[in-house]
Amino acid sequence: MAKYNIGGYIFNDEESAKKAAKELKTVEYILGQIKEADEKTVLQIYNKLLKQRLFSTEIGLGFLSQLRQNLLVSGMFAEDEVEDVYTIGEQELQSESDEKGDDDSDAQEKNRVLSKSDTSPELKQIRKLKIINSVLIVVSLTLLLCVIGMFYVSSTINSPTILNYEETITDQYSTWKQELDEREAELKAREKALEERENSSVQ
Repeated sequence: MAKYNIGGYIFNDEESAKKAAKELKTVEYILGQIKEADEKTVLQIYNKLLKQRLFSTEIGLGFLSQLRQNLLVSGMFAEDEVEDVYTIGEQELQSESDEKGDDDSDAQEKNRVLSKSDTSPELKQIRKLKIINSVLIVVSLTLLLCVIGMFYVSSTINSPTILNYEETITDQYSTWKQELDEREAELKAREKALEERENSSVQ
């Protein structure tokens, strides 16, 4: 029985693999909606996604977990203000892939942003850029894993339906990688300008 590698996860049937690939596109759309949104708007979107239970594969649920972590790291909300991500039973997953372990503590340390209580517009903008930047990193890595997985699948099985995803996902990864590089450059420039402004005020 053929197995399908999507984003580093193994799916035992084509239907589950198609669902995972579809969730990647949904994640891309959501990211487009929250690019210019503030933390409160992102929280509203997050709560709506939980209510709709839009995702059912490890890819979508992983995105929700990262989004929740970013909201907590922003410092705008207490942990009890951001609901936990729902879980899906095995009968709903339609796959035998193991549930991903909880690595929130590592992600929190990795994605920690400014801890100052200063709420100036510059700091708020930098904090928002860091949140978006960390989400883009996760999505870019996921798309990269998908590209690797698709090349592996194309070399081991002959499934036209799955192979059709290869070109689309490769294009998506290239787009996100370019946008990630641009946002990283913008973030560094803003932080440098803010630091220079603080140093000049001290002098």
